[in-house]
Amino acid sequence: MTRNFQNHSRRRWAFGLIGIAVLGALALVVLLSVKVISDLRDRQSARTDNVQWTLTQVEVEFLFYLNALEAGVSDAEASTENLDLIRRRFDLFYSRIDILDTSRLFETLRSDPKFTEPLSDVSAYLEASVPTIDARDPGLIAGLPDLYDGAQGIAPKVRELSVSAISYFASQSDHRREETALSLFQLAVLSGGLFLTLTAVSAYLLVVNRKADRRGQAIQQANQRMNTILSTSLDAVIVVNAAGTVLEFNAAAQSIFGYSEAEAKGHSIGELIVPSHLREAHNQGMERMQSGGDRHVVGKGRVQLEAMRKNGDVFPVELALQSAQAGDEEIVIGFVRDISQSVADQKELVSARDRALAGEKAKSDFLTVMSHEIRTPLNGLLGNLTLLKNTRTTKQQSQFVRNMEISGQVLQSHVDAVLDIARFEAGKLSVAHEPTDLNAMLQDLVDGQSGNAASRGNSISWQWVGGAYPHVATDAQRLRQILLNLVGNAIKFTENGRVSIEVERCEPEDQGKAHVYEVRVIDTGAGIADDEIDAIFDDFYTSDPSIGRTVGGTGLGLGIARRFALTMGGEVGAESTLGEGSVFWLRIPLQPSARDQLLEAAQINTETVRPLNLLVVEDNEINLEVICNMLALDGHCVTTAENGQVGVDKASSQRFDAILMDISMPVMDGPTAARHIRGGQGQSTDVPIIAVSANVLPDAVETIRAAGMTAFIGKPISLNALRRALSVVTRTDGQISEHAQPDPLAELKGSLGPEVFARLHAKFIAEGDELVEQLETGAFDQTDLNQIAQACHKLAGSAATFGMEEFREALVAVETAAKEHKDITNKLAAVSTAWERAKSSPAWD
Repeated sequence: MTRNFQNHSRRRWAFGLIGIAVLGALALVVLLSVKVISDLRDRQSARTDNVQWTLTQVEVEFLFYLNALEAGVSDAEASTENLDLIRRRFDLFYSRIDILDTSRLFETLRSDPKFTEPLSDVSAYLEASVPTIDARDPGLIAGLPDLYDGAQGIAPKVRELSVSAISYFASQSDHRREETALSLFQLAVLSGGLFLTLTAVSAYLLVVNRKADRRGQAIQQANQRMNTILSTSLDAVIVVNAAGTVLEFNAAAQSIFGYSEAEAKGHSIGELIVPSHLREAHNQGMERMQSGGDRHVVGKGRVQLEAMRKNGDVFPVELALQSAQAGDEEIVIGFVRDISQSVADQKELVSARDRALAGEKAKSDFLTVMSHEIRTPLNGLLGNLTLLKNTRTTKQQSQFVRNMEISGQVLQSHVDAVLDIARFEAGKLSVAHEPTDLNAMLQDLVDGQSGNAASRGNSISWQWVGGAYPHVATDAQRLRQILLNLVGNAIKFTENGRVSIEVERCEPEDQGKAHVYEVRVIDTGAGIADDEIDAIFDDFYTSDPSIGRTVGGTGLGLGIARRFALTMGGEVGAESTLGEGSVFWLRIPLQPSARDQLLEAAQINTETVRPLNLLVVEDNEINLEVICNMLALDGHCVTTAENGQVGVDKASSQRFDAILMDISMPVMDGPTAARHIRGGQGQSTDVPIIAVSANVLPDAVETIRAAGMTAFIGKPISLNALRRALSVVTRTDGQISEHAQPDPLAELKGSLGPEVFARLHAKFIAEGDELVEQLETGAFDQTDLNQIAQACHKLAGSAATFGMEEFREALVAVETAAKEHKDITNKLAAVSTAWERAKSSPAWD
């Protein structure tokens, strides 16, 4: 700006010199000078007239003001019109006095004490009257008498002011006129030269002005666009100077913070929008900026902090600050975004996540209870059917028993399927590949569902379409569950009709890929509407409520079938005609399996493995004796350890063929012991370690595997389960899977023999009676909760071995509460009740 001014000055002097040089016509100069002198004399007279008019007008305006006050005082109600007139007259009189007080025209006059003293008195009256004039109507009405009295008091001063001013200017006017006439004559001489100069400069300025106009229009358009952007921005835009004073406050800022533009401008930004707990840090930042220090926020991008509204509410904002130069002054532009909703949404997401995690925890707890509470009576049911098969029955009765056993196994697979949902959702659902005979599977399925079908007046059958290829390698349990759900669904919605199963092997699309088997379950039932086809595979979906009440069901079957099919690389679907029937189909890739492999798989579950050198780590005496007796039946050599630490020591000093490890033990638990064995340098670091556990949920299985254990056996323990698990040490091509399912109490009797079983049972009853009596009578010191926990844990292991799940759960509840040092009083009654129910159970008869 300074450089442009200097260039402009040089050009001006150049044009002046050129103009003076070309002045040559004296006549023109004389004529112009006379003309200029005459004009200036006229102007001088006009100026004097203007001064005199101004001074006269001061007195006129004062009289108008005094008359308005008099009318207001005399008016009892002081109407709004009168009050507005008083304010206007006051403002006009005020402005006249202000001109006298500040205008350069009266600067010399203000040096005269005769003028200054009355002017000061009048100004003092006006300044003292401003609050009353600016007050609301009631306040003005109340102050009218004082205003009127004051106005009458300064009336002489106003007159004195006018008289002194006019007298002063009259005396000065003559003196100035003489001086001005001489000066103007001299200026007239220069006018001619200036004329030419001005002509040249005018031409130049015309060009410059046109450029300036175009530039001004561009700047105006840019300013309009910028104002439009600021006014329509959803983010608050606030401009402050280096001292923090607000210079600009856009519409969004007004909406967010609640201040109007007038309320915000000119005030400190810290006092307006910075919360009290951040104000000290804000002030320190402003001081650093003013002193040229580090800037922690300005120019650092967006940051999140808190701001304050006009009503005092503190809310989260996203702030970005940038500095800029506006002439010689530095300004800071702040862009503020209200993120209250975003923060609230984020909190809601976190809350929803926490609720979902809590729901998952509740579901996991429910599945744990179901694993114990449903599987236990189911094991008893299957065990009694096994006993019934060994009695003398007719051919028809044997068929009934077989059908019930198949249905019982299917029911057990239902329970396992629900547990598999947890595995599927956790991504831990494993798929086995074992030799399977589809003919046997389908026939068992039809036999098991024949009674259900007949009860609804339906016939059920199955057949191959095309060639029969029954020997495949697949997860038989999962495949059986899928088919059972599809067939059960068809029977449920068919009455007095037919359910048929068709199996067909399709040629693979690409060479080298597995054949795709398609199983179609065809029924002549009610059919499904087109808009429900896609929804029927959703969890908990049921058909029309009226139908649902007729046929029942939870709506989980088809959802489980879909999960299993996807896990096995296949898919399920349905086609239906409402009122005519439905076709549910399963397409799944299956690898062929030789018949001798199928026979080997069928035999491996029951064949006796060669005698082995085994280590059994179990702290419960009854469980330990049960396992040792079962292993002795097959000629195994057994070494025992009463806790995990002893087991680690024995596994380090001696080579075993396999180790059976309990999970929960004193001194050192099973997973910890397994990790020590695997991580040590002992002789049994690489032998199979088989966990013995009643918990078969995914988390428990993963804990067992993570500890380095090869597999697990569920409680109650059966001889066949032991044989299946131990078969891994006699095979070189397999791994133990988690299929070792607990068998019923009847198999335990058969494995141990009547005498051993009776002895162990009597010992268990005696220990149970003793512990329950001690808990009921308070024989234990209630302060020694660790002793109570150990006693309950020991007896709980025996209860699991004998299938007393209710009693075991009650003991575990007391054990858990004692370990957590909680009150166990309200849990003791459940122990006594479960113990009496367990002792009176017909399973012991």
